[in-house]
Amino acid sequence: MKNTIGVLGAKKKGESVTTKYDAIVIGAGLGGLSTAAMLARNGLSVLLLERHNVPGGYATSFVRGRYEFEIALHELSGIGPPERRGGVYRYLEYLGMAEKVEFLHVSNLYRSVFPDLDVTLPVGREPFEAELCETFPHEAKGIHRFLERVFDFGRDFSRITRRRGQVNPATMPFRFPHFFRYLPVTWGHVLNRDVVDPRARAVLSQYWGYVGMPPSKISFVYFASTLAAYVRRGAAFPKGRSQALSSAFLARFEELGGEARMSCPVRQITTTDGRVSGVITEEGEEIQADWVISNADPITTCRELIGSDNVPPRFFARLQSSEVAPSTVNVYLGVARSPEELGFAEHEVFINEGYDLDRHYGMMHTVDVESPPAMVVTCYNIVYPEISPPGTSSVVLTALMYGEPWYSVPPAEYVATKNRIADGMIRMAERIAPGLREQAEVVEVSTPITNMRYAGAIGGSIYGFNQPPRDNMVWRMGNRGPLERLYFVGAWTQPGGGFEPSIMSGQMAGGAILGKIKKMQGGA
Repeated sequence: MKNTIGVLGAKKKGESVTTKYDAIVIGAGLGGLSTAAMLARNGLSVLLLERHNVPGGYATSFVRGRYEFEIALHELSGIGPPERRGGVYRYLEYLGMAEKVEFLHVSNLYRSVFPDLDVTLPVGREPFEAELCETFPHEAKGIHRFLERVFDFGRDFSRITRRRGQVNPATMPFRFPHFFRYLPVTWGHVLNRDVVDPRARAVLSQYWGYVGMPPSKISFVYFASTLAAYVRRGAAFPKGRSQALSSAFLARFEELGGEARMSCPVRQITTTDGRVSGVITEEGEEIQADWVISNADPITTCRELIGSDNVPPRFFARLQSSEVAPSTVNVYLGVARSPEELGFAEHEVFINEGYDLDRHYGMMHTVDVESPPAMVVTCYNIVYPEISPPGTSSVVLTALMYGEPWYSVPPAEYVATKNRIADGMIRMAERIAPGLREQAEVVEVSTPITNMRYAGAIGGSIYGFNQPPRDNMVWRMGNRGPLERLYFVGAWTQPGGGFEPSIMSGQMAGGAILGKIKKMQGGA
């Protein structure tokens, strides 16, 4: 329960009155919103503090001219059709907010375009495999064998997540052998044993843009869980853009008695005897709490909000062992032509210059390119016709790039650099949508610098830390922070980067805190 500390709760002249909550959540990204709603649903007094004037983090939108653009979401996993709901939807039902968001379902997973290949992959295990085997008949046996591994793993993963906290760790390797077998290996390590044709490997790995690393580097368990989730239940997109999802979280949180303050940055997390005790806002207000949950990245949280001297060195060593994931360059296009006139038939189209995905990854570390070697073109009108005015299209081009090379771009050259890369991306997109540039009414370009400015993430990272085997969803940094009663949520922690993992990180952290409280109160 929120309460005010002072003489009979009344402030006297010269006396400081401090407000106290059960929990304070810093940051209203999806991880923070999820945690706040989870705790409020279970009766805790919760204060949510966000430095921007709207909630959502990357799950927001912006307006240019007569277009309102989706900032980051392409395809949301974890929703599923009514007869086969996914984990995110079931969690929204638990929070009592599933009816607040209308989800539109994407008909096909993606279209994959290479110089000599163009294939569209459907939803569903059997159709997905059939399309791959028809495209690569000489690899049919290997494709089938590989997908068996993926879905065997997916079944184990689903069983573990449904039974979280109820399974004896000592028996898990025996009960879930497919899960533990693949913990230490990459996606490429497993794929390359079964599939030889580099074209088939590339098409099977097309979602590498959703996980931030190529097959040779990305954790098998993370990629497999991602692919299995999309293939089994399909993808969804919230009507009203991802901002509708963020706003629904905030509305439900407030219905549950939570308090939210937008445009309220936090200056400091206060500590007492190695335990967090509250926060101080940018305006100097001190607010006490029993628990503090940070949706900000853990590096910034520890260095700037807590202070390095108050954080155990071993925790910084743990952070330094992980690598910050890539950011993006996005080109937002409001186009005065319908999707049909532009030639769009699919929501999500990956365009690739070739099949060497390691080379593509290497080029993410430089700005000295005319255009990225791979990108995704999203025409949101395919799944959401009303997302832009009648007869127009809302098109976004996205390429992964690391933030670090942008640090060395001189300010005087920044605009020219981002426009050069954006120009190359538009040329690349016109391979599948001729006339895109000529018919564009609005062109807006964002870079890793933009992400750093608005999301506050180190390097403009969209996935938190990278996800090689050593930082997979099991061995990744957990939700519990280095100080007592401090927790982290969002893409930087378990279970990983992306919209669904960020939402579920809030469920994990909230559940852990509630479990601690129950134990402290002597519950079973």
